[in-house]
Amino acid sequence: MIGAEVMVAPFKACFNPDCPDRGKPLGGDRKDYQGHLYTRRRGVLPIRIMTLYCRGCKTTYRPNYYVANASRPDAQRKYYGGIPEALEVTEHYYVESELVRLFRAQIAFAQTSGENVAHIYNLGLAGTLDSHPHPLPAAVVWNSFYLYSLLLYACHHTQSSLIVPHHGDQADRFTAALEARNLQIMGTGQPEWAHACDECEKIIAPERLKACVMDGINIGHPRCNVYHCTERLRSPRDRFCPEHSSNANFCAIAGCSEPVTGKMRTCELPAHRDYEVQKREQGKAYYRLKQRLEGRSLASIIRSASALSRKLTHNEQLMVCCCGIVIGRATFYEAESVSNAKRFIYVTFPPHYPRGRPSFIFFDNNCQLLRHLLANDDTTFDDIGLPVDVFHALTKHKDSDEFCALNCNPAAFPELRKGGEWVFNSSAAEQANVWFGKFLPIVREMGEVRYNFFLDEVIMMRNEERVKVLDKRGARPRLVPLEELQLPKA
Repeated sequence: MIGAEVMVAPFKACFNPDCPDRGKPLGGDRKDYQGHLYTRRRGVLPIRIMTLYCRGCKTTYRPNYYVANASRPDAQRKYYGGIPEALEVTEHYYVESELVRLFRAQIAFAQTSGENVAHIYNLGLAGTLDSHPHPLPAAVVWNSFYLYSLLLYACHHTQSSLIVPHHGDQADRFTAALEARNLQIMGTGQPEWAHACDECEKIIAPERLKACVMDGINIGHPRCNVYHCTERLRSPRDRFCPEHSSNANFCAIAGCSEPVTGKMRTCELPAHRDYEVQKREQGKAYYRLKQRLEGRSLASIIRSASALSRKLTHNEQLMVCCCGIVIGRATFYEAESVSNAKRFIYVTFPPHYPRGRPSFIFFDNNCQLLRHLLANDDTTFDDIGLPVDVFHALTKHKDSDEFCALNCNPAAFPELRKGGEWVFNSSAAEQANVWFGKFLPIVREMGEVRYNFFLDEVIMMRNEERVKVLDKRGARPRLVPLEELQLPKA
């Protein structure tokens, strides 16, 4: 069996400390088979893949991982430490790590979908169509993205090995690991959460001031149609979560409890059935042209609250340092309400990190947030100034609003001005959202787990590059030790 390269485990002897054959050469029941390696500079290569076996502990050693008792239904793949030169994405497909880094850059900084990344590779890097009968599939791009990200996080942030199930569908293999990483990132888990630099932190004697900006962007993932339900869907194509799945048997028009009939999503009431037919026709070109011919505006069509189609979460909220580093993200299911904003601030800056709380948080709706806090005698954020960002203070807030002018006008905070200039960039979140919002067509069909993992990952990638930019500008980016942030505020 001939291949351009040979993929084999990096160990020649069993390293299981409990194995009676530990240290002995691996050679029993060795298996060879053919596969394909996608590379950045050499196109698609035929390769030879070798698996080694230790009879003493019944462990199979593959190029990226090892499996003990592989025939057992609960067998696990345990990855070797670090990032391998090539990732096993499926049993027969390997992707060079150098190429995966290119995929990641295309996705994170050019907002390129996995389908387009694969198309670009097949046209530009894989060689001629005749020379590679195995074009790169989009699924391999996405699986390599997630696998590389998990290995990178395990290597740099958890100092542990990645462990995933050995059996089951490839599409589900990494779900538990992805969800575990999602839980670690929530709240204060972003690696740059304790970020500080000379652009987001200023010393104005005798105080050290830090400012962040909070803002939302309308991107989301499919969710249950039931109001306030945050349970996960079985599939992004579903309209209801498992708990509310029976709702699909009843009319989708709000307030109607009649059963559906046939393949329709409404009951037999003529008004409800006509509404559904009309909604289905709206997206068709003939319907639109007919409305135009008859001089009718689409805005004049009867509208009603319904669960005819899937529903997306309302928005993603970002917490951004004024230097552009994103330190927190949250999904708002219903609206950008002040109660949701309050919870997001509390989770991002929990009380057990007193010195981690910023001096100021810019938010375009801070006047309503402050009204909410005062109405509820809530003193949670008494140590944080809540100005409206400069852009929205000028363009969206009325001069006649005395409460806003007195309490949230950024000009009312003398610490925010120095030498006739604003000390902090209060538009940092708006600028980050220009980049972030371009992911909408990529993520809107993702399930909740991959959606959250993907957005956290691209934020981490952007932060890494942003830190390099800040360093070149002489802003001295750094991470404040958590022990220091746990100290009481001075």
